[in-house]
Amino acid sequence: MELREDLAPVKRRAAVLVALALMALAVLLLRLVQLQIVDGASWRQAAENNRLRRIPVASQRGRIYDRRGIVLADNIPTWQLLLFPDEAHDIQDTLLFVAQIGVADAATLRNLEAERRLARLAPLVLADDLTWEQVARVRAHQSDHPELAVVNAFRRSYPLAGATAHAIGHLRLVSRQEVDADPGLDQNTLVGATGVEALRNAFLAGSDGIRYEVVSAVGQPIGVVRESAPVPGRDVATTLDYHLQQVAAQALGDRSGTVVALEPATGAVRVLYSSPSFDPNIFVGRLSRTEWQQLTEDPGHPLTDRSLQGVYPPGSTIKPFFALAGLAEGEITPDSGVTCHGGVTLYGHPFRCWSRGGHGGVGVVRSLEVSCDSFYYQLGYRMGIDRMARWLRRFGFDGPTGIGFGQELTGLVGTPEWAREVRGTPWYAGEAISVAIGQGPLLVTNMQLARAYAVLANGGHLVTPHLVASADVPPPVDLGLDPQHLALVVEGLTRVVHGGEGTARFLSRLPMAGKTGTSQVARLQEGVRAQDLPEHLRHHALFVGWAPLEQPKLVVAAVVEHGIGGSTAAAPVVAAVVEAALADRNGTGEEQGEGSSASDRSGRASAPASASPAPAGSPPDPPPAEDPG
Repeated sequence: MELREDLAPVKRRAAVLVALALMALAVLLLRLVQLQIVDGASWRQAAENNRLRRIPVASQRGRIYDRRGIVLADNIPTWQLLLFPDEAHDIQDTLLFVAQIGVADAATLRNLEAERRLARLAPLVLADDLTWEQVARVRAHQSDHPELAVVNAFRRSYPLAGATAHAIGHLRLVSRQEVDADPGLDQNTLVGATGVEALRNAFLAGSDGIRYEVVSAVGQPIGVVRESAPVPGRDVATTLDYHLQQVAAQALGDRSGTVVALEPATGAVRVLYSSPSFDPNIFVGRLSRTEWQQLTEDPGHPLTDRSLQGVYPPGSTIKPFFALAGLAEGEITPDSGVTCHGGVTLYGHPFRCWSRGGHGGVGVVRSLEVSCDSFYYQLGYRMGIDRMARWLRRFGFDGPTGIGFGQELTGLVGTPEWAREVRGTPWYAGEAISVAIGQGPLLVTNMQLARAYAVLANGGHLVTPHLVASADVPPPVDLGLDPQHLALVVEGLTRVVHGGEGTARFLSRLPMAGKTGTSQVARLQEGVRAQDLPEHLRHHALFVGWAPLEQPKLVVAAVVEHGIGGSTAAAPVVAAVVEAALADRNGTGEEQGEGSSASDRSGRASAPASASPAPAGSPPDPPPAEDPG
């Protein structure tokens, strides 16, 4: 009985504890019901609003340098504006806000809205180069537009702009087809489009890192789940010469044309310039449709690299190669000569020399010095087009130079087979006579001319032009030319500059050799001067030369479209480049290599029209007497 009375207080205290526990449990159950059932939807929404974002961490693309380490393509730190399409509840409202802060024009935004449907996990880049003010406005309205984010990035920069546009190239966004084919790409990936940027894209391109970040409902970062570091691209040192490239651009000015300079012993390209040019920096951002149309519809075709895609009748610059061919084939000898009376009659038709009064007695050397057409008319008549074509191809014409640019044109060396299969007409015997002076069905690029003249300057070896020195560049090929024949032609080209009758004798202050050329665009009527024609019908002017005379270090080729005469228009351009190179004591320095990390160091071709191939009785019109070509 006493034991029962002693346990009573304990039981009461236990009952109280149980009651309290049941009450607490009831409260918890009621709260759980409220969270799960009453307020469950709102809490689930809040949880979902804390999103996991996959944010790219920008890598640096490798820099591009000239042969001495001057930067030709660089990276500038900047801010990008990203749009996460799946988080945009009202895309029109988003695009309206973006337009209000001046990020993109209406047409660009419409294109981006269309791109939204193509996006994978990657966000869309709305702008590549935000200002401080734009960054501040985006962040001030972050709660209204959590689908937007500002991130650090790098913008490609080309310090020389148009002076190196065709050589260095520019970037482009990958196409939809490329994205579909490669899971490693997204719609924001930039790749090289042209020039060295394309040629060495795999080398230059780095790999972006990825940061998986939890963000709040208003777009504020909460935490990083995991992150992979970006891998920078590797630098590339080119063979280009920054200074000579600028000199070439200044010498050509606002005229259309091309300048190529290369080292004759190796094929290292020192200058690759085409005019008109364009600013490659405009391709770094989002190029608007208006800007693209302005470029593609420009009558000057600035996107065309005339050094590799412009094809021209070579005019008299082709004569040295026919002289070598004639000597090798035994059709002429070092002592051979003809008498020029102002033209010759072949196949019963007259073929006029540029000098209507004639040159008198002409041998191999003097034929080059005075650029006598009569000498080469007769040589072409003797050789015939088959042997002429074979020799031209031996010097690298009618084929790729090996520079590695996919858009390079190969020119044309017309033959009977070509006439039948492509032109759909018979081959006229007189066409070989026209080809002998660089007219008719014969088209070359300026790079082909520079490469062929390197053979003359280096003692008979065909080199492969290249913008980046590497083990992949093939060694020079010995063409097996007779040294005596080569010496004879070199003497003739030396007298072009230093002889009393040389067509470029006004350059005699320079230790160089070379050849003038005038290529016809339209046939002239009797008594009409080329300078009196509309500009688009005037002759093209060419000059190719090398310097110095002893141990040549540089071959320079220039074409000035519609410049009329090689000696008056093109030769001064070449002279400017040669003078700059000779004045530079380090002009033959070795190139740097490629391969260091970027973080380690700071159309349609506008092929000028040639005269339509003429039948035997219709020889091409010669260059004007006052400016032989």
